[in-house]
Amino acid sequence: MMNTLILPLEIKHDRIDPIVLAAIRNIDEIAAKCGTAYFLAGATAREVLLRHVFGRPPGRNTLDVDFGIAVQDWGQYDRLRCAVIEQAGFKPDPRQKQRLIHGPTPAVKVDLVPFGGVERGDRTICWPSDEHIVMRVIGFSDALESAVLVRLERDLVIPVVSLPALLVLKLFAWVDRKHERRDAPDIYTLLKQYGDAGNEDRLYDEHVDILEAEGFDFELAGARLISLDAARLVSPETRQHVREILESDALMIELTNEIIATSSRTDPDHAHRCETLVDKLRQGFLQELQVE
Repeated sequence: MMNTLILPLEIKHDRIDPIVLAAIRNIDEIAAKCGTAYFLAGATAREVLLRHVFGRPPGRNTLDVDFGIAVQDWGQYDRLRCAVIEQAGFKPDPRQKQRLIHGPTPAVKVDLVPFGGVERGDRTICWPSDEHIVMRVIGFSDALESAVLVRLERDLVIPVVSLPALLVLKLFAWVDRKHERRDAPDIYTLLKQYGDAGNEDRLYDEHVDILEAEGFDFELAGARLISLDAARLVSPETRQHVREILESDALMIELTNEIIATSSRTDPDHAHRCETLVDKLRQGFLQELQVE
């Protein structure tokens, strides 16, 4: 379970977009009324942690706010969704079952993705009203268990997916929707910035061996560390699915190429750096499995 006794992380850099903050507050209030556990995920979680907590450079702009919603059954999910619509004025998206729209233009797109009691044996969910809509939610339970508390405002503390768990969810998302070309850049950002995202003391202390092995290159050491942390926090079942992705040379080449293609730079030095970061992703995760 998430340790609620740990002091929450604080927003110290920039200001969260007020319209995004309003949407998050509404979901938090209604989830509390419904007794429903959740965590903030996706690109907004990335920005909250890397940019607003740790002061890293801003990532891609987004008005997409994703939540993992832990439910016992579809009835609990429907009650929460209806409450969000009726009490907070969200509007359903007619094209996507999990999506609600909040506010006027520019509107915030809010995805409420259920997991837990509604999952099938293959860790997917299938909407009862449309069995053709299938989403993979493997790793969501791990993300809830390892979520970190963040104080967004004085009276608003919410659970946010940890950066290692976000890396795992992004890997699965990338495999499922490569054509959208938005997950590879996020994976690159997580690998590149993790060392400087509150992990400086760890790399100079308990994991100094990683830092030394990488020639005191903080980016490469951070890429190995986030992969190591990810391998340690997920369940054996999730770990095996991640392993299958990382052990595929074809997928890793494809991921590297997409990271390069979506970067602002495509010169040989940058391309080599991207390739090295992906190698460190594999190395950190897979080496941890070898010591089990």
